[in-house]
Amino acid sequence: MDFKIIFVNPMTVVINLLLLSTVTDAICILPPELRNTEWIYKYTKPDDNQPITTTLRIQNTVLPQQSSVRFNALGTTMDAWTCISNLTLSDTESVAVFKSDTSYSDGPFGGNRRLYLCMKFTKVTDNLFYFYLLSDVDNTILPNERVFNPPENSIPDDSDPLCSTFCQYTSEPKIRTLQKTGTTDVVPSDAALCTPCESPCEEQVIACPDLAPVNFTTITAETGTNYQDNITYACNTGYELKSGDLIRECLADESWSGSPPVCEIVACPDLAQVNFATITAETGKNYQGTITYACNTGYELKSGDLTRQCQDDKAWSGIPPVCGKNTWLTLLI
Repeated sequence: MDFKIIFVNPMTVVINLLLLSTVTDAICILPPELRNTEWIYKYTKPDDNQPITTTLRIQNTVLPQQSSVRFNALGTTMDAWTCISNLTLSDTESVAVFKSDTSYSDGPFGGNRRLYLCMKFTKVTDNLFYFYLLSDVDNTILPNERVFNPPENSIPDDSDPLCSTFCQYTSEPKIRTLQKTGTTDVVPSDAALCTPCESPCEEQVIACPDLAPVNFTTITAETGTNYQDNITYACNTGYELKSGDLIRECLADESWSGSPPVCEIVACPDLAQVNFATITAETGKNYQGTITYACNTGYELKSGDLTRQCQDDKAWSGIPPVCGKNTWLTLLI
């Protein structure tokens, strides 16, 4: 077996490592409509305000090599990018940070440096997005562009807080659009950059789940099921609140305040014994329960009521019956 000895220039190896190192394990989730699509990319150059129309391909979570997002950093071409972090703000808004796959150095004793793109996306339709680059213009790269270019002594970790680390700027960026070929969707006239970085333009609606029906109650007022809406109950006639809350409010954590009201039927107190009378019927002491008396033989009703009913105020209707001796019997005697 023949063996060949190959001599390699160590400086060449070092340079290749510096220029061609690539990040492949991104922790990033882009909107599904953005991925694996070639977009018509329109923007205004920040250095001379010239309008540009080109194409931009997003392949899963990368802008592959020879991307239209291309810069020269001290002689090094930066034209491939990998998404390293994202922040979902709403169903239509998100922020993503792309890091250059290639590093560069500003001198023989300088460390590896990379460029970062902080993009704040808004979905208009599946065919149209607009976004902003949330960095100031870097005049050390060509062409001058809004990129984050940290100094070599403060290179951030990919896991550092997204907005406060990668998305800082002092001058207002201009809108950029991504549109699918052959579509005619239009950016709305009120499209704008919502600040700060983590702020969505779309107000997030906090909604609480529907509440289950509550026995023996009536809903007397209801404003909805969104944040700070409330629902008001009243116990039905003849029922009273034993526990829980008659007013409940939708809270910021999407739960309802308090606990479900528990209404139970009211009960009237025991009635005193009635002299010279017999109870002939009794349905109970709860609301609408009745008790019926009959005067004993030889006695007749002088006043009061022989039938009394439990009312919703926990009082018995009428007044106690008074049974006295029959008048005709007293005369006979």
